[in-house]
Amino acid sequence: MNASSTDPRWRGLLLAGAAGAAVTAACIPLQVLLFIAWPPPASRDVADWFGLFNANPVRGLLSMDLVMMAEQVLLVPAVIALWVVLRRGSESLMAVAAPLWLAGGFLFIGSNTAFEMLSLARGYAAAATDAARAGYLAAGQAMLASYLDMGTGFVLGYLVSSAGGLLAGVAMLRTHGWNAAGRVLIVGTALGLCIFLPVVGIPLSLLSVLVLVAWYAIVAVRLARLASASGAVAPNPAPRTAVLGQP
Repeated sequence: MNASSTDPRWRGLLLAGAAGAAVTAACIPLQVLLFIAWPPPASRDVADWFGLFNANPVRGLLSMDLVMMAEQVLLVPAVIALWVVLRRGSESLMAVAAPLWLAGGFLFIGSNTAFEMLSLARGYAAAATDAARAGYLAAGQAMLASYLDMGTGFVLGYLVSSAGGLLAGVAMLRTHGWNAAGRVLIVGTALGLCIFLPVVGIPLSLLSVLVLVAWYAIVAVRLARLASASGAVAPNPAPRTAVLGQP
């Protein structure tokens, strides 16, 4: 452990990063269970999606990866905490990896059109004419294509965050005590990039999800231990201020 990772000033960040990684590890299987319990519409028929959003808005948002958006936010303190821990041995790598990782996550959030679909569904239900409903259907089709068919924002966010993850994995390999986490992150990220391959892409990307769940769990434990160690380090006493007439 280096001095920066055991500095008591970082204890709150390390705890927040550990909590974010732990909750993210739990959210991924939760998302899978929700898809099994509440499967999204099997077709790309916009009217079916509008019906889902109007019948149950929460289920509609969950069907369009609301939990995955929350995961990207939860990952923020974990990424910053990893920058603190890993920067001493791989400062250049982490100076690039952390911003890429965070930027990719927010690009992914921005590419999601769940709340736009909710708004369009409400407008469709309230539309009084066939022409108005046709306009909402066309707009909804564009929203579905933008996200579910992997539009520019989704692809760019995926690639940028993957680049950040690979660089962070290399930084972990160069840091004592983080080698196993680095290997798991690199394998999981590489498998995730297979999503763009035909036929085998989806199965391999699903396998990457399982690998990354293990990585989040490892990171949560490691950051929690570092937070505990930093809490055991007594801060340096404040320097005594000279008082007139005293040494």
